[in-house]
Amino acid sequence: MIGIILSNNLNTCPYVDKYLDTFNKIGINYELVLWDRDGSQNKFPANYRVFDVQNNVDVPKWEKIFGFCRFAWFVYNTIRIRKYEKLIFLTTQIAVMCYPLTHKKFKRKYIFDFRDLSFEQNSLYRKLVKKIIDNSYFTCMSSPEFAKVYGIDSYFMAHNFRYKDLAISASANSFTRRGNGKITLLHIGISRGEQYNNRLAEIFGNDERFEIYIVGRGNDTESFVQIVSGYSNITVKGTYNNEEKECFINKADMLLYYYPCDFNCNRALANKYYDCLIYKKPLVGNINTYSGHRLQEKGLGISINFDSNTCADDIYNYYENLDYNKFINNVTRELDTVLEEDKIYLNKIQEFANQ
Repeated sequence: MIGIILSNNLNTCPYVDKYLDTFNKIGINYELVLWDRDGSQNKFPANYRVFDVQNNVDVPKWEKIFGFCRFAWFVYNTIRIRKYEKLIFLTTQIAVMCYPLTHKKFKRKYIFDFRDLSFEQNSLYRKLVKKIIDNSYFTCMSSPEFAKVYGIDSYFMAHNFRYKDLAISASANSFTRRGNGKITLLHIGISRGEQYNNRLAEIFGNDERFEIYIVGRGNDTESFVQIVSGYSNITVKGTYNNEEKECFINKADMLLYYYPCDFNCNRALANKYYDCLIYKKPLVGNINTYSGHRLQEKGLGISINFDSNTCADDIYNYYENLDYNKFINNVTRELDTVLEEDKIYLNKIQEFANQ
């Protein structure tokens, strides 16, 4: 049996389906060990081992660390008790916490699915993660920039999308401007912090050219809700499900894909990049990050400096002058590349399961 280790909620991790779909298709027994962080799902399948202690995004950092340590202990014990033959780590920190167990018993018997940088500025942590990479059956990464941190060439790209969502992509070829003439911008996903949200309010608040939706866990803090109550064109919502996500994106004209310029986010490639490809919505990125450079190079949107005083004008002018047919061609070209890389990734997952 294969144990799949996930430290996040399922609705924020579309890549989990790649493993589940592959194993279900070829008849491989597995269990998904996960952390239901926000208690948003009431019922789980029998082969899910769930750590159901909630850990909100707005709690103090020490409390988050304590919660993560408790989850790590839950994972460690589950691995020992359930006696898995192989493992899949979908979180670096959990792979690190379980290293004393896995480096002896699971060498070349686990997939290391690398999704985020965290403490890599610490040389000891980086050396440990490099050992985890070297001892894996294979390592996959969600951004090519992560591989550069470790100076490795032998890895596979692991893209963040669900195949069942590609049906949306096939039908999302129309471009309709809103009847009220306003451009609808959507930030959807876990909060990037009140500083970012406050900046959105500063840029777009009461600008009649825009409607702003800020949706996702941690965005609906009491203080921020109070701030936006003074703006008629900003809507805030907290946790959402996948059906609501589709509805919000379909109503949007552009997706806000802002990543701050920190060690981790500067190199990441997140779910929103694939939302652009699937729903065919232009992105608004941060020009000072890898994702910002990439989306602009691929012709998938506009990247700006969010500290600029001309942000709103830049976005408005981009959208008003958008050649949508050219944009669709760019999306199609990039999606074809993603699908080709994903075939290789899925074949490696199946190879791992069958070996």
